[in-house]
Amino acid sequence: MSPKIIDEATLEAREEEIMRTALEIISELGVAGLTIDKVVSQLPYSKGTVYNHFTCKEDLLTGLCNRSVKSVAALFERAITFDGSSREKMLAVGYAYMLHSMLNPTEFMLVISAKTPSVREKSTERRQEEHVALENRLLGGLLQVISNGLASGELQLLPHLSPAQVAFSLWSMSFGTIALLHETLDRCSVRIEMQLERELVNHCNILLDGLNWQPYTQEHNWMDTIDHFKNELFAPEVEQLRERLNG
Repeated sequence: MSPKIIDEATLEAREEEIMRTALEIISELGVAGLTIDKVVSQLPYSKGTVYNHFTCKEDLLTGLCNRSVKSVAALFERAITFDGSSREKMLAVGYAYMLHSMLNPTEFMLVISAKTPSVREKSTERRQEEHVALENRLLGGLLQVISNGLASGELQLLPHLSPAQVAFSLWSMSFGTIALLHETLDRCSVRIEMQLERELVNHCNILLDGLNWQPYTQEHNWMDTIDHFKNELFAPEVEQLRERLNG
């Protein structure tokens, strides 16, 4: 009897189910508490079936990280469609990252775990290549906004800086600001939400002012821009966050 052929959609759905289960375990027990055996115990699949998708715990962690980066990339791509100046678009990218972190705090911090040498060394080459491609996708969106800023004259780079350096500085600043305030993300409080928003916007503006990216902080009503983010650009995510905070 020939083996049953499983279509691609079924395989993808199964892989997603495995990752969701792993994420639930990490949310409860932390990364150290994740094992393939624990994942298998909560699924209707054999250990061999799970291993067909993920070769080890580390490969599963990289898969979860890639899943998260895909979500971030989609938000970044929406951010740069904002109808405003190039600087507003860049601020929208940072705001998108903040929303992702608040809606998915566990996934947000998995990026750090996935970048450790022990995880990289044990992950499959396919997932590592996917991770690099996804990060390039993220940076590609930032580079597009930087290119628009240069073309419009809103941004004039100093000779010692390249667009890639600027993109990385903005990405790392946003991640660092959110990560340092990450311990507050699980507290269901509007006050905490506003604290993170305020600090991220402040830090973005400090960096963008330092890059001489116009309009400068004092030349524009940035709260009006943030309101457009909340009520239009990221309305679904903001509503989801409010429901969670009020639930």
